Amino acid sequence: MTKEELSQCFAKRQELQQINKRIQALREDARSTRAICYSNEPRGRGEPTAAVQRYIERLEELSSLYEEKKLELQADTILVERAILVLPSEHAALMRLRYVKGKKWEQVTEELFISATKSKRLHREALKILENIK
Repeated sequence: MTKEELSQCFAKRQELQQINKRIQALREDARSTRAICYSNEPRGRGEPTAAVQRYIERLEELSSLYEEKKLELQADTILVERAILVLPSEHAALMRLRYVKGKKWEQVTEELFISATKSKRLHREALKILENIK
């Protein structure tokens, strides 16, 4: 496990949250009164399509894309979590706060009640352990 792979973990978790928000907004929109079509008259060229049908089609399309992306992101974050589990507890706590939760170094040192020097040492040691595992 490289530092780059660890660094991407928090970004992937944020992307997963954004995807969840987008799909939730789409579902709420599909259930709203704006999605109800009261007439069969076309609004433009071609066959009339009910707004509900359009929303449902978009929802299904986005849901399938969402599910694929969700699985990919979850697999990546699980790999990082598993790698962190191999570390000694103090190292694991530091790596989890820094890379999984995306905290800044100042926050990490405050939460773990350690000095900046010790956090850097633990970080170096953790990276060495993770590199050797791969």
